[in-house]
Amino acid sequence: MGKIMFVWLALLVVFLLAAWDTGSILLMRYKVSSAAGDAAFEAASVYKTTHNIDDAKAAALDQIQQQVPGAKLTRDGFVLDPITGNVTITITKRASTLLAGRIGFLKHFTKAVGTGTGSPPTL
Repeated sequence: MGKIMFVWLALLVVFLLAAWDTGSILLMRYKVSSAAGDAAFEAASVYKTTHNIDDAKAAALDQIQQQVPGAKLTRDGFVLDPITGNVTITITKRASTLLAGRIGFLKHFTKAVGTGTGSPPTL
């Protein structure tokens, strides 16, 4: 009877850890995706008023760090179309997990990537 109880308790602990990690990963994916969209809109707005790509990128980076501290632009994560003023941003960040980030074959699931495109305001 004691062994069965121990096995069930161990399974419950593993299930709870997996649920926690899954929640952390899903929340990070949502945050990164939302931040990318907001940063793209901010960059498009700044570019519309200044016509300066560096200012637009700086505004996007500020927005990203406010919403998801530690997130980074991917290599080609900032694309601005100077004709339309549309900006596409791709950012990435690893989710903080209890188990998944420490198990080799699960580690890639902890990487959250979000892409957002923003157009300049029309008014």
